[in-house]
Amino acid sequence: MFYDDEDVSKKYGDFLIVRFLLASKIRPKLLLLLSKSDYDLNGFRKDLDKPSASILHGLKELESANMIKKNFKNYSLTSKGVLCSASLEKLFEDLYIFQSNKDFWLSHSIDSIPQESFKNAYLLKDSVFVESDEQNLSKPLMKYLDLLGSCKDMKIILPIFMDNHLEIILDNLEKGSNLVLITNNQVLSSLRDSQYYKKLVDYSKEGKVSIRKLDGDLKLFLILCNNGVALNLFFIDGLFDNSCCIYNETADGIVWANLLFDKFVEQSIKVL
Repeated sequence: MFYDDEDVSKKYGDFLIVRFLLASKIRPKLLLLLSKSDYDLNGFRKDLDKPSASILHGLKELESANMIKKNFKNYSLTSKGVLCSASLEKLFEDLYIFQSNKDFWLSHSIDSIPQESFKNAYLLKDSVFVESDEQNLSKPLMKYLDLLGSCKDMKIILPIFMDNHLEIILDNLEKGSNLVLITNNQVLSSLRDSQYYKKLVDYSKEGKVSIRKLDGDLKLFLILCNNGVALNLFFIDGLFDNSCCIYNETADGIVWANLLFDKFVEQSIKVL
């Protein structure tokens, strides 16, 4: 459901708490420090490297908003402060992946990624960006090979037809892996005319391959395994970028990719 400005205002009370927290540089820092442990003024000074006057001013504002309380020399969170600090931490974690690689996100299309997936963006916080360079133009490809090398269950979203991708996939199937492949009409048509299709059909009869078709534009390339995930995007101008991939081998990153993949499964139909 979409809300107009008036609806949003009524629902969230003009975001007064959000504005209160984010309109200051020091208030969020104080709140997040207190979410880890109680602090006294000396502890704040040491960790923030700020003068006492600035810290005390921020503490007084948070205390007036009933987010923190003072017990003798120590400050701690109130119940309201606990809730606000948890929400603030999640917001910063969500934004971190985009803030830490702004140029990448600004130059690539995210149109194919469901908006709901960005609500869990904090799960990608430990991702690395693997880029080609003059010494090694195939760094992303090598990451795919490493990822697929020990992968038993491949989940792949394939937006373009490229022989090297399909050769890697088939090689892994020959080693005993399983595959769920989601692609579009154009790639599916090329796939059916290719040398690879008969092998995929044979593997599907063995229950090792499932191919699904998604109508419309597909602007991401995803490889998801039990041990990691690699994600490529398209440039804003529509060209596929095989020079850089987002790579994540943490449990959180794999959870994020599985949630994304499940969304595409829901929107696609099985064709093989």
